[in-house]
Amino acid sequence: MALEDRGAQHDKIVVDKYVNPIAAYQMTTRDYVVRPAADGDTGPFTIILPPVADAKGRFYSIVCRNADVVNAITIADKDDSECWAGDVVMDGKCDRNLFYSDGLCWHNIAQITTFIGTTAAPTTASP
Repeated sequence: MALEDRGAQHDKIVVDKYVNPIAAYQMTTRDYVVRPAADGDTGPFTIILPPVADAKGRFYSIVCRNADVVNAITIADKDDSECWAGDVVMDGKCDRNLFYSDGLCWHNIAQITTFIGTTAAPTTASP
């Protein structure tokens, strides 16, 4: 299938799927919403974005349910993205990233990190 035709498949996929990984995870093109959690039991782990060409025209939201400096979550590409700026490390509860694929490159559209030393930790609703 030509790269130009990949965006035409959006209407054929169920878009309400989300995942809550607690270990290394390879995202599929259907994983639009990802809510990982890392702690002392899981340890640090990596989430790999779907193939950049297959995800053309799509946004992927990743919000960290739990993590810290020792038990961090790393977001990586499949080494198929042009100009990948480097892996993203999420090491705080409620750290957020929004990724977009143009078919050739992953763009980290928004990256919001929590502030260390705040008086109260942000809360996250249970799934």
